Amino acid sequence: MAMHWTEVKDEIERELDAIWLDEPIEVTLSKKGYFPGRAGAAHGNYFGNLFFQVSELQGLGPYIVEPMMYQALADDSFDVEHIKKLFIFTYYRKCKLLGDEDPDGAPAAWFNVPKAWRFYNHVVESFDTIDNKKDLKDLLWSWFGYLTRMYRWFHTVFPWEVCGQLMPCITSVQEAEELVALAKRGNEVLHAGL
Repeated sequence: MAMHWTEVKDEIERELDAIWLDEPIEVTLSKKGYFPGRAGAAHGNYFGNLFFQVSELQGLGPYIVEPMMYQALADDSFDVEHIKKLFIFTYYRKCKLLGDEDPDGAPAAWFNVPKAWRFYNHVVESFDTIDNKKDLKDLLWSWFGYLTRMYRWFHTVFPWEVCGQLMPCITSVQEAEELVALAKRGNEVLHAGL
């Protein structure tokens, strides 16, 4: 039997309490390169996985989806059933990719965030116990809190210094001139067939 929405909220809030100050194991495993679900690992490294964890959770949480959902909740032309559908349409594929176990029996989630998939399913299963926007907003507030906290953890452990090493600033006129020459050659190649 599905949980009541308040039980789901409590479950998410317990996780939020646990990860507020202490790095979640999912984050620790990821920053060490342990992805038992075999996600990514392109060219023998997991840099892309870490980037995906930052960018996807940022979008699903505080910067794209969360504000859209709050606008829908405040809009009188959207009823509670519309918003439930928006939630499913928006989160299903991404949460499955973040945390569903590989169908071939891998021992962990694709992107090491199995609780995103678990919580998503518990939220959706609890929808039958919600008949108004106030309760839905209350539940989603906890959901967004979880996604945002996980995003901030992944953002904190992301090796930003590597980006700086791979993409150094131009520090001389000669380097700038070399870049201009490259751009001119590229422009010629790209427009040669036109």
